Amino acid sequence: MADAPAFFVPFAEPDKQEEAYADLAGWCHKDCAPIVTWDRDSVPPPGQRVYSIAFTHDGEQWTATVGEQLRGVQIKKSRVRGKQVERRIAKGDAATVLAIFPGECYVVVTNGGIGGVVSAWGNPFLAGKPYSVTRFSAV
Repeated sequence: MADAPAFFVPFAEPDKQEEAYADLAGWCHKDCAPIVTWDRDSVPPPGQRVYSIAFTHDGEQWTATVGEQLRGVQIKKSRVRGKQVERRIAKGDAATVLAIFPGECYVVVTNGGIGGVVSAWGNPFLAGKPYSVTRFSAV
């Protein structure tokens, strides 16, 4: 993955980034407590803010990156003429990731269900323990 950008919250005005992030943390805490320890008054500090994660859900590999739509890949294995063949099927979702909160179980907030955006994922949703984590740039 390319270098992570400086911290941002998609769709939030430049001078409202911290407030928007705190609001999202409060929403997560309300919907996912006690799993989520972050709340409106206690958000992850700049060095712990997550830009992107890669995680497994129902055997599929998914990537959630702030500012991008969710994307994944399903790997199907079969036999063709006695040989193991692997097919990769791209998956996607219309929801854009707004924030990712770290913890024992990572929580992803999207715009799914907001303003007519249809998503197969709940909002927010638990992504478990990701196998890859990229934090925002410290710049």
